[in-house]
Amino acid sequence: MAPEPTYYVQISDPEEEPERWHTVARVEGRELADEVVRLAQGTYMRATVTAETRYRARALSRSHLRKEKRLAHADWELGMGEQRHYGRALVERAREHLGR
Repeated sequence: MAPEPTYYVQISDPEEEPERWHTVARVEGRELADEVVRLAQGTYMRATVTAETRYRARALSRSHLRKEKRLAHADWELGMGEQRHYGRALVERAREHLGR
């Protein structure tokens, strides 16, 4: 059985100008990536969320980031970025939801 592909989950804060994507998580498999994206787009771990302040979220494959020459920066953000703790909490909750 082939290993599951690796996805990087990124969020964008609509109040941040210009729009910038922040890498918050690296996960194995599309199902887990989709659940982390779903949680990030909601209100999980955020005190006040309105329609205007909801994060946008997306999951990009490792190969996509490599092709765009953004993989090194995504890996750096996972270790040093401001949102890394939020991302870890999202992944933990997503795993609970999926029973992993």
